[in-house]
Order: sequence, then C-alpha cells, then structure tokens
Amino acid sequence: MDYLYCMPDLNSTRENCEKIHNILARMSDRYKLNIVPEPVKAKYFGGLDYYKKYRIYKEIREIGGNSGEAYLQADEKEMILSVCKNQQEQELMKGCIYAYCYPAQMVLKSFNDRDKKK
Repeated sequence: MDYLYCMPDLNSTRENCEKIHNILARMSDRYKLNIVPEPVKAKYFGGLDYYKKYRIYKEIREIGGNSGEAYLQADEKEMILSVCKNQQEQELMKGCIYAYCYPAQMVLKSFNDRDKKK
C-alpha cells in the first residue's frame, strides 16, 4: 500500500513532537485517515524515545504524476494546514519532512510558499 511519510524536523523538542502528534491526530479525525506513528531507530537519533515518524495512508499520486516537482500538492498542503490551530502549528508542520513511499522508491516532498508570491 502506498502512503505519505511525515517526519518532524530532526531538531524538534519533545514538546514540538507532541504538538505534531496532536495535529496529525486531528487530521486523522477530520479526514478519516489511518495515521500510524512508528519509532525511529535509536542508532540515528541517540535514543530519543519521543521522536516518531508517521505513515499517512491515503491515495497518493502515481509516480511522475506531478511532473517531478519536489513539493506537496495544493490539496495536501490544505489538508495538513487546515487542522492547525495557529501560525506556530502551521510552521511546525511546514518544517516536517514529507515523502511519498512507493513499493520501489521514496520521493521526498516539501512545502512551497511560492503561492504567496503570486
């Protein structure tokens, strides 16, 4: 099954990781998504028990379906930001690393604020 990974910034504090967890829980409730937190291997992060990555099971674009852009689609950005209660939560979610996970590869994605510039 295809899914979208969401990984908090590597420098996130325990408090910020908990906020991200709560934001994703709201997103799961609102959009009826299955979001599964997974521990991250301790050898990479020195045993930070609070740092988790999240699998967001949802319909995602076919490989190459977005012209190779490295940015989340507008509807995905809206889905993520719509459950944020304030600007700080939006900035936390924009700071996360996102990736489409296909059976044979992982494609990194990020937020793009170019829409504001237009």
